Amino acid sequence: MFLYFSEMRIVLISSIIIATILLFSQCSGNEIQNHKDLDENMLDLMMYHDNLGLYLRKKDADYSVWLLEGMDSSLKVISSGFTAHRKLQKPFEKYYRKYLLPPIGGIRSALQENDFTAAVKAYHTLTKNCNNCHIDHDIDKTVIDWSDPAIH
Repeated sequence: MFLYFSEMRIVLISSIIIATILLFSQCSGNEIQNHKDLDENMLDLMMYHDNLGLYLRKKDADYSVWLLEGMDSSLKVISSGFTAHRKLQKPFEKYYRKYLLPPIGGIRSALQENDFTAAVKAYHTLTKNCNNCHIDHDIDKTVIDWSDPAIH
């Protein structure tokens, strides 16, 4: 009888170990794949950026934060996926860290303080930095500053 319980315990422990290994081996391969090219990703960013400007102008903190985090998340995906591109001299991540992350951080901090004047100022810087990068890389697209009430 004791031998039977001992064998059952070994089978049970072995089953738990095998199930745990299978479970964790399946979890490691669930990375999100980005099948878009750089231009398609930039169109996604344009939607986030444009709407962010509109909601900053409306002084809507909730939507502004949501749009900012969506835009930053997309930028991180682009940074990891586009280490080389025919129009970029360096990986996109270098431009993101140097030109985009500081104003994004400024917008984030300003929104936490409910300071829309500072958030809009950082948004202006972000827009200017985007346009400067486009000019430097001969990209014929202008990023519009939708926080400006004269635009729409």
